[in-house]
Amino acid sequence: MMTSSGTAVNHHPGFLPSPLSITLRRSLPTSRFLLSITRLSITQFLSQNRKCSRWRPGEEQGAGGAGCCAESPGAVLSLKVTARPRPPRGPVPAAMLLLLFMALTLHVGAGVPGDPLLTLLRLVIEGPAQEVPPSALNLTFDPGTWTLTWLCSGDITVTSCFANQTLHGRPKRQRMQNPRGCHCQFRPLTLHLGVTLEVNATMGNVTFQERLDYVMPGPPGSEAVNISCEIHDATAMTCAWRAGPAAPPDARYFLILRNATGHQLPGCPGGPTPSGCRIDDVTGLPRLLHVTVAGWSWSGGALRAYDVILNTKAIEQLSPPRDVTGSCNFSHCAVSWAPPQTWAAMGFADFRYELEFLSDTDLDAMVTVSSRPENRFEFPSPEPRAGHVVRVRAGDVRSKRWSAWSERVEFGATLPALPRLRVYIIVVAATLTCALGLALAWRR
Repeated sequence: MMTSSGTAVNHHPGFLPSPLSITLRRSLPTSRFLLSITRLSITQFLSQNRKCSRWRPGEEQGAGGAGCCAESPGAVLSLKVTARPRPPRGPVPAAMLLLLFMALTLHVGAGVPGDPLLTLLRLVIEGPAQEVPPSALNLTFDPGTWTLTWLCSGDITVTSCFANQTLHGRPKRQRMQNPRGCHCQFRPLTLHLGVTLEVNATMGNVTFQERLDYVMPGPPGSEAVNISCEIHDATAMTCAWRAGPAAPPDARYFLILRNATGHQLPGCPGGPTPSGCRIDDVTGLPRLLHVTVAGWSWSGGALRAYDVILNTKAIEQLSPPRDVTGSCNFSHCAVSWAPPQTWAAMGFADFRYELEFLSDTDLDAMVTVSSRPENRFEFPSPEPRAGHVVRVRAGDVRSKRWSAWSERVEFGATLPALPRLRVYIIVVAATLTCALGLALAWRR
């Protein structure tokens, strides 16, 4: 704190001039200090040896003083000024807060958990923390559509959803960022392995998380096992399973098919069965098919379900090639065929073929033919020839799938075939003739 004083003298008659300007002997930068008058006095002289009145700040000037000033030939004013440092302006607190934040960052980076400086900074920036009630979101899960739903509230904003599970020994995590509405619909989940659902949300200046663990209902071990499905003949699908080790003797199971959005598709006709069923119409099946085998029994009630996600193209069993034929001219023979009919769309470049020759020829027993538009294999076979026997099967170039063999096809024979009985008689007669000749020669 600094103090300065000054004096002003008025030699003119009448009242003191207004406004009154006083120049201090010591100049102070007003941008850094606040100036205040702590003492002010006015002395008026009526004559050379007479003082009229004296007035201080905070005192009311009396009538005598005012009259005295009216005839005053002169006055002397004295004051005392006190200077205090001016408090920092707007940018200064921001700079101090920045320095505080930098110091906090370095402090927390040094590995000091739970530091009170962090709590102080959060209180300064965010204000007092709001208290989040337990189960504020009231999470619910629909296993039929893989949809997680929570309670809508204007005070709560959900920022992300997660579905966590373990598949084939590896953790798998689905994430949905900034979901719309009050739900998250995940891609198809394999629920018999269990799934942990998470929701991250904010309420005011508080970030919190809620979890929900989902496990298939029903007695453990009662679910169907060894589930397999196969599309065959390009028109049908057959699924098979076995009852679980803990299933009651009267356990029956039924098939539920869903697409990627959870929409249920037509299942097996005829009701629950103990070991499998057949679907004769597969025209509406999607590429990714979610299959659930659920069950029940009269003695045990509802059984635990088992689900699996199938790639319908991968489970299709290829049919054998169609229209397999053979033809020959005087020097060559050829085998031709038509590609098999499939449920999934496949072009000629998706197939490969194997030809197996079952007759005595100069060719290898097995010939692999790469895909070609004409589906034809030609090889040299001059006349005369005994003929050929061949069968063909089809395979997928992107997998190890092979179809069953086609029916055998015989073609190309130019030599007359002798009846088997005649051949047998000729062989026996020749053998007897040789034996008789040797016996006659021995006697001689």
